Amino acid sequence: MPGFPTGPLLNMRQLRLLLLVACFLLTGWLSPPAHALLNDDRYDGNIFALYGSNGGMVPPRVSLKQAKEQGIPALLVYYIDDSSDCKRYAATLSRLQVRYGRAVYFIPYSVDSLLPGDERGQYYSGRVPQTLLFDSQGKLVYHSIGNRPITEVENAIRALFQLDPLPPGVIQAKPFNEIQTGFFTPAKTQP
Repeated sequence: MPGFPTGPLLNMRQLRLLLLVACFLLTGWLSPPAHALLNDDRYDGNIFALYGSNGGMVPPRVSLKQAKEQGIPALLVYYIDDSSDCKRYAATLSRLQVRYGRAVYFIPYSVDSLLPGDERGQYYSGRVPQTLLFDSQGKLVYHSIGNRPITEVENAIRALFQLDPLPPGVIQAKPFNEIQTGFFTPAKTQP
């Protein structure tokens, strides 16, 4: 029949290009962009790397049992990566690890990774962030639920080493991400 093509309508090169364009269009329409932020409960990755500028905190270097065997105090924290409270608390924990990481083990446990009967979850109360501080003999000396002020947690650590407590507000932890205006802001002193 005159006027009709006798070969395939599309050659292989054109077909590949068409499929590639279709894939890009479909993936853009079917998968929504990530919109996780500091103040929402959406997952956007390791909170210590994103909001505390300390990706080396997870996984923990030692277990609570190992800390007790070595006679070193341990700060155990239960957290969830998609909790806004935990995201904000990551900066506090990172700041404390910078200051006390050579004398205290920091042990963050993701609640999502705990299995029933897991001994890592033996102190978990069902709410996050949950912070527990153990002395060098493994005795619980501090327990809190929620995003606590850095000075409160730091004073619990300082008490282990018989250091004077800091007044509230002397140190403030700021999240590292979402408008990076500085990692930590010193408190203003009164004249």
